[in-house]
Amino acid sequence: MHQSRAIVLHQIKYSETSLILKIYTEKEGLLSFLVKGVRGKKGKFRSAQFQALNLLELSYNEARKSKLRHIIDLKISEPFTDLLFNPVKRSIATFMTELIQQCIKEEEPNPELFHFLHSSIHWLDLSQANCSHFHLLFMMKLTKHLGFYPMLDGSDENGYFDLQQGVFTTNKPLHAYFIDSEDLRAWKELINCKLETLEGILLSNELKRSLVQALMIYYKLHLIHFKELNSHHILQTVFNDE
Repeated sequence: MHQSRAIVLHQIKYSETSLILKIYTEKEGLLSFLVKGVRGKKGKFRSAQFQALNLLELSYNEARKSKLRHIIDLKISEPFTDLLFNPVKRSIATFMTELIQQCIKEEEPNPELFHFLHSSIHWLDLSQANCSHFHLLFMMKLTKHLGFYPMLDGSDENGYFDLQQGVFTTNKPLHAYFIDSEDLRAWKELINCKLETLEGILLSNELKRSLVQALMIYYKLHLIHFKELNSHHILQTVFNDE
């Protein structure tokens, strides 16, 4: 039997009463689970316990003949207080879930990445601050754990950021994957920003759209399997309605 903190990422209906789950665990990384009886009256667990980004404490058995583990017991370690009821936070959570699923593919533990994800989700739920820039900060800081965080050398004096090389540069790159001008100023703000100073960033909806596009290009250039995120359209609709 294994025990671990865990983050729910995805659920798929397997039968009338069962689910297959993708869960990111602190001890073993990304794992798949089969949970039976979730949709039945006598089942031990309920589907609501496996909502995306739920923070769990899991006890589970190792699979012997398949890659599907079986959950023995669980507890929601940090029940959400606001995330599910706040439309902006809920939309950001949907975006984060899609991003995490695209970025994490391997069954290997990464305690620092797990701590970053766990603390980010917990902060989003509890924060009373304006969260409309949180998804941008999350995307930027996640690159540090994925291995392509922007190199800061020359960030003060250079007028371009080369998305392909991940560096600031004086000369305009000879390809189309770079940012400059107002986007560059906001890019630098995100790099230097912390959760405690997030409210100090003031960006227009147009600039937020531009930065999301730049960050998605940045991810595509550095992660072979990365595809464009669909949920950023939902985010934009929510921000336009604010």
